[in-house]
Amino acid sequence: MESSKRITISGYYGFGNLGDEAILESLVTSLRDRFGEGPEIVVLSNDPERTEKIHGEKAASRWNPVVVFRTLKNSGVLISGGGGLLQDRTSSASLWYYLALLYLARILSVPTYVFGQGIGPINKKYNEFLLRGAASGIKGFHVRDERSAELLRSFGLGDDEIIVGDDLAFLLSENEARQEEYLNSRDKEIVGAALRSDVEGRTDVLRAVSSGLDMLYEKFDVNVVLFSTNSLADEDINTELRASTEAPCKIIDVDHLSPAQLVEMMGGLDLVIAGRLHALIFSLLSVTPVQGISYDPKMDILIEELNDLEEDNDFSIWQPEELIKATEYLSDLGSIYQERRELREEVSRAKDEFNRRAKNQLGEALDWIEEELAGERRTG
Repeated sequence: MESSKRITISGYYGFGNLGDEAILESLVTSLRDRFGEGPEIVVLSNDPERTEKIHGEKAASRWNPVVVFRTLKNSGVLISGGGGLLQDRTSSASLWYYLALLYLARILSVPTYVFGQGIGPINKKYNEFLLRGAASGIKGFHVRDERSAELLRSFGLGDDEIIVGDDLAFLLSENEARQEEYLNSRDKEIVGAALRSDVEGRTDVLRAVSSGLDMLYEKFDVNVVLFSTNSLADEDINTELRASTEAPCKIIDVDHLSPAQLVEMMGGLDLVIAGRLHALIFSLLSVTPVQGISYDPKMDILIEELNDLEEDNDFSIWQPEELIKATEYLSDLGSIYQERRELREEVSRAKDEFNRRAKNQLGEALDWIEEELAGERRTG
């Protein structure tokens, strides 16, 4: 296989994060739809065997320097794809890993593109210096919000190098799954919750959500499911939430599900309390009414865009500091539940619009890759 026909994809893959796996699935599917079986696709992964099994493409260890070097050296394009990779809010070490890949690709003269990412926030000056240097060597950015585009413009990039698009997870294809294997009996309505353990104001969030689940159980006799991945943080937050509410809760391990299966399963829910970005996105994909609890501006941006599309109702997102006194929160949660059937129609329209926009925006970015593989793309 000639190096010019290999596309290498890097990201937070092989860690069991369904949001990132959804982005990878959408990206791989879109590449195959555009280019067929021609180019070889190699994914840098924490768990290459699992990545190959789930996504049907070749994978290589992201931690083996020799393997990474050889993979990039024999590549025609590197796509740094999906999620919040280029930021230091989580950690500087993670940022440095992805920047190192970008700098290595430049050393090896491999054309590099960023797809489906939110850029920033960058809190440390030396990290901003490193990111600015890396950005100058990237030929095109497909970013998921205007805030990221503004940061790139401040680095001196032009609008012809930037496409602002929706999250690539909105391109996720549907897949059949048997909901009864995962959900409680359908003799009752089901409310789901997915919270982050590291959210600021954690105590207030837990108190408000547990009170909300109590209210829904007492007034409407709902069942509750809590989503968990194979992490101590998820186990901790779900155990505490279940102990704090009188509502019967079933904790569902979603690690073994594909992103499409999770979306299909969530279609059996009647309302989701989403304290994670991709819980919010999966709710929209499954056409399930949702209430957001923010931990990051990217969730606020998505809700703002959703409300811009749907003028009849405002979809709500709550900041942790707003939950100290939860009276208004409980009223909002009760209203969403009671209006859940009407809200499904609005969520369905919004989902279709997000999908249409994401497809068009990614199509523009894939034009870059097509020109690159044909040897026609130039900078400047």
